[in-house]
Amino acid sequence: MLWSLGYNDHILSGDGELNRWIDYLVDNPRRLALRRAFPDYFRVQFGLEVGGRTYTAIGNRFLLAHPSKVQVQLSRSLTDAQIEERVAHFLGIARSGSVLVSPAISKGEQRVMRAALDAGMPIVFITPWGFNSFSKPGHAYYEACCEGRFLILAPWPHQNRRIPLTRQMCLAMNAMTEAICSL
Repeated sequence: MLWSLGYNDHILSGDGELNRWIDYLVDNPRRLALRRAFPDYFRVQFGLEVGGRTYTAIGNRFLLAHPSKVQVQLSRSLTDAQIEERVAHFLGIARSGSVLVSPAISKGEQRVMRAALDAGMPIVFITPWGFNSFSKPGHAYYEACCEGRFLILAPWPHQNRRIPLTRQMCLAMNAMTEAICSL
């Protein structure tokens, strides 16, 4: 056999890409141990019913049952100063015990959710891009998954290429977020 089962070939093309791959390979045993210690947080679950809608999920599904879930939705017209005020506001809510839920579409929503992730707060993230059986959380979300404070939901099926995000998709994800927070 020319290739080993599960072999990943990749042509390195950018600056620093070799170092990122070396770091990935060095960290691989630790990530495997974490996946084995917390298999439910890393297993892709297809057909998860939430509020009358079906999702594919990775992470701690028990976050959906948390009694206090708060939608993070910010206007694209906010200034940087206003966004920072909202970040502080939502971090305070999360520190009080609420789970933040958002598709993180706008720049402000992205900053709130990143700040919450970095602060160790529980979050539910809705992504427009689906998962396949081999999907796993990205680097930024890996530790949060291990700690049980992260759930990512995909309402639409996986596609091999990223489809452009449309206004209708954004409105739909905001409505999904609102429905999840009302459970």
